[in-house]
Amino acid sequence: MNIRKRPARKIVIGLVGIFSSVGSVGAAGPYDGLSEKMRPMLADSRLGNMDIGVHIQALGPDGAVILEQRADEPFKPASNQKLLITAAALSILPADFTYRTILARRGNDLIIIGSGDPSIGDPRLRERPDVPITAIFHEWADKLRADGLTEVSGDLIFDDFVFEQKFVPASWTRQHNLQGWSAAPIGGLNFNNNCVDVQIKPAPQIGAPAEVTLIPDSTYTRLANTSQTASKGEPVIQRSGELPMVVQVSGPVSRGNVGSPFSLAVIDPGMFFACAARTSLASKGIRIVGQTRRQRIRRIDGDIPADLRIVAVHESKLDDFLWRVNKSSQNMCAEALLKTVGAYGARHTPSQIGGYDTGRESISAFLKGIGVSLTGIVIDDGSGLSHDNRLTPEAIVKILAYMDRHPRRELFQASLAEPGDQEGTLRRRMHDLNGQVYAKTGYIRGASTLSGYVVGPDGQRYAFSVLCNETTKVKDGTSAARRLQDAICKTLATWSMSPVATR
Repeated sequence: MNIRKRPARKIVIGLVGIFSSVGSVGAAGPYDGLSEKMRPMLADSRLGNMDIGVHIQALGPDGAVILEQRADEPFKPASNQKLLITAAALSILPADFTYRTILARRGNDLIIIGSGDPSIGDPRLRERPDVPITAIFHEWADKLRADGLTEVSGDLIFDDFVFEQKFVPASWTRQHNLQGWSAAPIGGLNFNNNCVDVQIKPAPQIGAPAEVTLIPDSTYTRLANTSQTASKGEPVIQRSGELPMVVQVSGPVSRGNVGSPFSLAVIDPGMFFACAARTSLASKGIRIVGQTRRQRIRRIDGDIPADLRIVAVHESKLDDFLWRVNKSSQNMCAEALLKTVGAYGARHTPSQIGGYDTGRESISAFLKGIGVSLTGIVIDDGSGLSHDNRLTPEAIVKILAYMDRHPRRELFQASLAEPGDQEGTLRRRMHDLNGQVYAKTGYIRGASTLSGYVVGPDGQRYAFSVLCNETTKVKDGTSAARRLQDAICKTLATWSMSPVATR
């Protein structure tokens, strides 16, 4: 389906450093043969002029570097950026960190106070398929009725100021179409991955208007449907305006278009949340007479004002949806974590507004704290969607090695994709290595990346990072990069240590 393209800016933390030698081997003894087996893979003619950075290290007491190529040079990490963000979040935030979204009353007004939770209304996080994404609002309606309230004579006020009011990084506006789900905005209140799902079906007769449904139904959106059922072709889906955000569906709709809904990113996540709440409450008999408006309610120190009467608190634990960031590569969740560490730090309540600047400061401090040089590193966003991000293969492996010793090591590894796992981005790759590879994929135009852990047949664990940039310079560059990444993983997964080295 066609959507309009929009084009972004850059924020740098360091300067490019000294380049490492190409194809160098840092290991001796038991790893010599392993290094020799992998080095020719990097010289494969099918890789052409692609820029490739590699760092592979044995985990354990010796920590031997097995193979490196341009390991301290900065590359676009694509979604491997999420390894940094999730590692930092697990290390900076309290171990039991929980988002708390509050429904409260004050006078005649109904108030929603956001915490930055990116998981509310996520269809992939439902307990059962039959649970509606609006279940939180239905629960709130029950609480309000139990409180004796069926009509709110005042306003619906929402406070999403836990995060800054800049909902996407500046670079995205230059580099990406902001209408697709991958570039959905992030705010202090978020719902349904901050997307409107557009479900389109052809009518029984050719020439009749196609059937279009917007999910969720809310006052935030208005449908403009001029599409027609046809024997072939596909519709054009666009958005315009802000309140309401007009969803325009035009062009032909054929039977081939029936399938999963198209997720169209919203513009203002806080207003989207509030409008969805208002519509859902009304459907359950809770009428709101006044306006829907944004206002800061939470105190500057992060506490809730004493004059509020709390009706309900919705809680989401970071542990419960971390897999959506790495395994599913959900960009919006990663952006939320970047702003969350900026807002909360080591506290359970926000101490400052979470934004890209405060998030970058926290992530940079984390990197320095684990011994990663900031030279050449650029943290532009949390998800890796920005082409301005830069990480080195060596830095990524240092993060992986640090997390392998971390108290929350098992949670971090479980959040990664595994070959054949239908929930993850490796579901179609390396099927014979299930249970041996735990990794994060990455892709943006011109970059294909893979970093993570491999377990060898004797139990030896490895941390690796293979960052391939300038893939567009090579015919079928993305496929060639993935073949290299998969071949390196397979070699590590099947390599048996010599008897001398076995422990």
